[in-house]
Amino acid sequence: MSIKGRTYHFTPHRLFSRVGRRRSAAHRSAFLHLPAFLLACSPLPDAAPDITPATRKAQIYILPSGNTTVRGIDLLFFGEEPLERLDAWQHLPSPAGSRVEGVSSVEARKLAVIGNHPETGGTWSDIRSYTSLKDRIIRLADEDPSAPVLVGTAGLPEGSRRSCRVTLRPMLARITLRSLACDFTGRSYAGERLQDVRAYLTYAVDVCHPFDPEAVPASWVNAGKLDESGTEALSHPETVLRDVAPSVGGRIYPSLDFYCYPNPADGTQFGQPVTRLVIEGKLRGTTYYYPIDLPGLEADVQYRLDVTLTRAGTTDPDIPAAAGTIQLEGNVLDWDGRTWNDVHFS
Repeated sequence: MSIKGRTYHFTPHRLFSRVGRRRSAAHRSAFLHLPAFLLACSPLPDAAPDITPATRKAQIYILPSGNTTVRGIDLLFFGEEPLERLDAWQHLPSPAGSRVEGVSSVEARKLAVIGNHPETGGTWSDIRSYTSLKDRIIRLADEDPSAPVLVGTAGLPEGSRRSCRVTLRPMLARITLRSLACDFTGRSYAGERLQDVRAYLTYAVDVCHPFDPEAVPASWVNAGKLDESGTEALSHPETVLRDVAPSVGGRIYPSLDFYCYPNPADGTQFGQPVTRLVIEGKLRGTTYYYPIDLPGLEADVQYRLDVTLTRAGTTDPDIPAAAGTIQLEGNVLDWDGRTWNDVHFS
């Protein structure tokens, strides 16, 4: 370009040209007045907005099975299928009443509730989806029969409805020895009393997958016989071992409760032993055992037994007693004690 008789050369950036060119005043003016959007560097894009998913508060009505105590609950919200990812998790240490409040995004479609879990804090922090709940276990060693671990699930409604009902069921089966009698009529020891009587569970399932009903039991307390050290390791040994009476003759009503996790075994499949209630006592100085098979134990069910012993038992708690040694009457009830049907023992 020419100013006062001098000629200047302008070399633009590569963006326009590799070679400097002589510009006229008109060209210079046109270049210097290019629109700003051509001259300026493109501005950096704004940071992505912080999008917070829409949330909703859900009124959850907790319905514990029977008269079970709820000392604390965990609420786990999950999204839609097929991934069913974890949406939100809250721990409520001391729920008041039967209604609690949980917060999730509007995308949550399923709710899992765990009550009275022995651990808190990070217990559920590694859960990523509803499917991953199948790997979680609870242990008999941590159970408190007065406030057993409770589990329930429910679907969450779409739209504006913000309430659901969840029935919380204990994972334990309850076996109740309601009454016991000895009737040795016709035996050489007729009139004798069974001494130092106690009762316990053998093959008591001690690990449960509360969200995987198809899981096969693979761990027991008292595998085949009483394991004193293993029983004492439980936080509540009375779940599987109870003293009955110093001696038993006529019928007594101790109403003793024993607990373990479900066991579908019926004694017909190898490696899947049936859970037993064993009554132990001394007769004329010899210790005898009376094993009672309890096939098909289910969670949240009570098995109530009335037992009559008619002769000396076996000398091994893992061997069935001879036919006619034990007479049984029983009922299957729910946790509240409402009768479902009679128990038939072979």
